[in-house]
Amino acid sequence: MGAVRRLVDADTGEALPYAPYAFSGEHIQVDKARVEAITESKEFTPSQKYMVLWWIGVSPQGMAPLRATGADIAKKVGMTADAVGKINRKLLKRRVLIERGRIGNYRLYRISPYIAFHGTGIEQRDAIRTCNPPDIPGFDNKTPSPWEAQ
Repeated sequence: MGAVRRLVDADTGEALPYAPYAFSGEHIQVDKARVEAITESKEFTPSQKYMVLWWIGVSPQGMAPLRATGADIAKKVGMTADAVGKINRKLLKRRVLIERGRIGNYRLYRISPYIAFHGTGIEQRDAIRTCNPPDIPGFDNKTPSPWEAQ
């Protein structure tokens, strides 16, 4: 773990405590309301819910896709490549996953930046401009986020 740094309040000159997160590696920002709606929804199967959480954990920084084949993913999650492909296509249809490229006929995916994002707030706002919000049954998307209301 790194040393504790001190930030200074520009108005008062007072030191503000700062310490890095005590996670074991990289971390991302997650929209808890959307993840809660997915995990509580009856329209997502347990396998689909599991894969959403897996995609949150493995999606690279920014908008980069995960560079892995269905067979690679299947080995990691303990499913068949066919099952992973079927789940990924359903999550893509709901825009929970987004396509970020292709290698031959294979699509490269990542989690929607509306659900989880590794990067700055400005980068996340730019990222959501490139895709539509996910279709999550039970998620009330009528209330604007504080930054959207400004």
